[in-house]
Amino acid sequence: MSAPLRLGLLGYGTVGRAFVRLLQAESPRLALQAGARLRLVAVASRALPRKLPQAELPSGTRVGEDLLAVATAPDVDVVVELLGGVEPAGSAVAAALDAGRSVVTANKLLLATRGADLATRAREKGVTLAFEAAVAGGIPILRAVREGFTGDGIDVVSGILNGTSNFVLSEMARTARPYGEILAEAQALGYAEAEPSADVEGADAACKLTLLARMAFGQEVPLDSVRAEGIARLRPVDFDYARMLGRTPRQLGIARRLPDGRLLLSVRTHLVSNDSILARVDGPFNAVQVSTVHGGDFVFTGRGAGGDPTATAVLADVVQIARSGHRAGVPPFGWDERSPFAPAGPADLVAPFYLRFVVADRPGILADLTTALARHDVNVDAVLQIPCRDKDALPFVVTLEPVDEARLGRALSDLASFPFHREAPLVLPMTP
Repeated sequence: MSAPLRLGLLGYGTVGRAFVRLLQAESPRLALQAGARLRLVAVASRALPRKLPQAELPSGTRVGEDLLAVATAPDVDVVVELLGGVEPAGSAVAAALDAGRSVVTANKLLLATRGADLATRAREKGVTLAFEAAVAGGIPILRAVREGFTGDGIDVVSGILNGTSNFVLSEMARTARPYGEILAEAQALGYAEAEPSADVEGADAACKLTLLARMAFGQEVPLDSVRAEGIARLRPVDFDYARMLGRTPRQLGIARRLPDGRLLLSVRTHLVSNDSILARVDGPFNAVQVSTVHGGDFVFTGRGAGGDPTATAVLADVVQIARSGHRAGVPPFGWDERSPFAPAGPADLVAPFYLRFVVADRPGILADLTTALARHDVNVDAVLQIPCRDKDALPFVVTLEPVDEARLGRALSDLASFPFHREAPLVLPMTP
């Protein structure tokens, strides 16, 4: 019988505790089904001594606060990093790889900012860097993109990549309550952090999209190349207008390869058709759609966050390492050689758009707006206005025929000079 794979765990928060529970519950089955004998030998966390009931850990597991000691311990084969953030996680992961240890991590920010360096270290040492849990929690989307679609080319990877934002938008659509009230509810339910900006401003989804784009297209995609916009500016009235248009607001991350190989990347709110699968993904769930050259569209859905879903993806990576005999297999990002990043720009995004204005009502506003749009060859499709008693802050909507976003941006710059605006226009692309 082969020796057990010895694990060292860094971090003992929500996901770390879920991983330990899952490891203990599933180890007997995994030994029979996968031939994977797994043993947790060490845990390091700066908060560990204060909050750990020893009964939570397998007998004989040593505990402490020294991350590097566990990351490089001679009796650890695989380091499981669940600290989050760039540091001290980055130094611990680098040390583990340099010491010849395979690493499993759920740390999307670390991978988005330092993934190329860590992948190089893993390759040089002949060990594995695995991170299925870094995108969409328990949904096995990275393995699918990295390995499942190698027989086909990928044109687009898109979807709902942040459960917090999707919960807020779903509840605003369902209840007509304002953004701030529903965000507070999400925090109370544990769907949003006490400091939620990474989720609601798009930074979390941008990290995930960076990893997906690197895997799908083999380019060195930098995190700062992803345009990220949040959801805080949406009002209940936007959901009323969306229903009139047969659409639903969803925050989408989209990585699209153009025919010349350049990549168009963004995280922003779209108005998606109610006929779309993405319109029916409610609450704290994720959904990723992969559009391929020959095979068509594939959609993966499930819980994208939380301790248990994330822990299942972490454990799946550990089992894969055990099955491979602790040998490095497919490169971490799926490509032996990645090409330089080739970015597309606003002129490459062509779509119909939703523009919501809030104005101090007076005669001639619509004529001024449409004239300014026409100067830039931007064609109006429809004008929508729900009756409103507040004439000093009147919301109304203009929808546009398909236009490239560079041209629309120039038109909006002209529109900004009009004195009747009460806030900047809300601009949302409309997608099938």
